[in-house]
Amino acid sequence: MSLTKGEHVIRAYSALRISGITVKASPSEIETGLSELEDMMSEFRSRNICSSYVFEDDVDPNTNSEIASEFNNATQKCLAVRLAPYFGKEASMPLQRQANQSLSNWSARSGKVNMIQPPNRQARGSGNTFRFPNWVRFYRFDGNAPIECDTFSLKVDATDFFTVDFSGYLLDGATIVSFTVESTNGIDLLNIVQDVDKFNLECKGVFAGYQTITLTITTSTGRVNPQIINFNITQ
Repeated sequence: MSLTKGEHVIRAYSALRISGITVKASPSEIETGLSELEDMMSEFRSRNICSSYVFEDDVDPNTNSEIASEFNNATQKCLAVRLAPYFGKEASMPLQRQANQSLSNWSARSGKVNMIQPPNRQARGSGNTFRFPNWVRFYRFDGNAPIECDTFSLKVDATDFFTVDFSGYLLDGATIVSFTVESTNGIDLLNIVQDVDKFNLECKGVFAGYQTITLTITTSTGRVNPQIINFNITQ
């Protein structure tokens, strides 16, 4: 089981003892640490450093973070570095080096690197062997799925399970009363099971390319939300 958010914060404060900042975190310092943890994980996500971290509007220290154990050190050391300025100090150099090294490992293991799509006015160059049709003299749009943490990967003829969480969308007390599903031809939705505010999908890749499943929910308050789930199907 993953560590709770509170445990990550407490261990981050423990790392700060290296700099002589604190011995035991107070309740207000725990609250500050939780807020900083949410912001840090949101920033990592924007940089495509992917994890299964559970975001919350009202952060509970007892919530399982769902961060894989191999990234615990990166979470805690990076958080410790960010908490040091709250005490008017700078984290020690050994702590900063640990944070940089562990974050580099996290990024290398789970990060998804953005790729720049060449504009369609850019020539393919002298290496292009298809010289006669006009359209092959320039780059064309490559229909790949968006490179982000929310994009799932699946191989052709492989079957895998995926989870889509709507808990962050639902208003207080709202529930999902119905849903509809549509998918493109390149992915086969074998089964879908609703688990309160989450959906478990069993999918099979049909052919390579950018494929999508559109899951539209209707809530008890009448809100309708079509969620497009991106898949990158590879050979």
